[in-house]
Amino acid sequence: MSLIRSIAASAFLLALAGSAMAADLPMKAKAPPLEPIYNWTGFYIGANGGWGGGQTNHTDNFGVTTGNFNTNGGVIGVTYGYNWQFGRFVVGFEGDFDYASINGSLNSAALCSVAGGATCITNMKNFGTDRIRVGYDVNGWLLYGTGGVGYGQVTAGQTPCGFIAPNPRLGVGGGFACREQWRSGWVAGAGVEKSFAPNWSAKLEYLHYDFGRAVNYIPTILPAGTALVSVLERGDMVRVGVNYHFNWAMPVVAKY
Repeated sequence: MSLIRSIAASAFLLALAGSAMAADLPMKAKAPPLEPIYNWTGFYIGANGGWGGGQTNHTDNFGVTTGNFNTNGGVIGVTYGYNWQFGRFVVGFEGDFDYASINGSLNSAALCSVAGGATCITNMKNFGTDRIRVGYDVNGWLLYGTGGVGYGQVTAGQTPCGFIAPNPRLGVGGGFACREQWRSGWVAGAGVEKSFAPNWSAKLEYLHYDFGRAVNYIPTILPAGTALVSVLERGDMVRVGVNYHFNWAMPVVAKY
């Protein structure tokens, strides 16, 4: 019995010594929780709307010009796109097509005569883009730059939009005093997009668009039919939008 008691006493003393040593050891710090990131990868569709404005001018091939005058108005339409995410970096394609009413008019003695009953107009009634987006995610906030191709349906010329008769003596084949045409050019800008619910995000975006100059019409005021007029179309736009992301996962945990 004394042997058993000695063994038990020794085990008890060893246990006490182990507990004391463990108490003296520094506690291992818990690893900090991994920072969550948001998964932007996938296809999305949405709606957007906003306001645009810019400057235009009408200038004939002799250098006679109206000088710059302003255009402004609203846009509303649909958005579509696809994102690929690499860590916190996001690369994607985005397109949109909007109904637009970005219009301007001017009475000018040079080309658009009050006395002659003509008013120069530049009206854009449709607007769209196809762009690349490159961004960086900051806890569900996507900061991005964007650029690509823009296009619009523009009516420009003089009102009333009458027909100009041919003038063989001047070598002019005739034409209309205003014309509707699709114009294209480049767009560039920046924006911020925020996830606010599973599958949903909202964005604020600025774009500059530039469709350059295009020959558009023959002036109606005297001397009619002696010049071809080109019209400048460029401006800036601010839009807000809401997007729905298909198969968009909940926030995921960073692996880095």
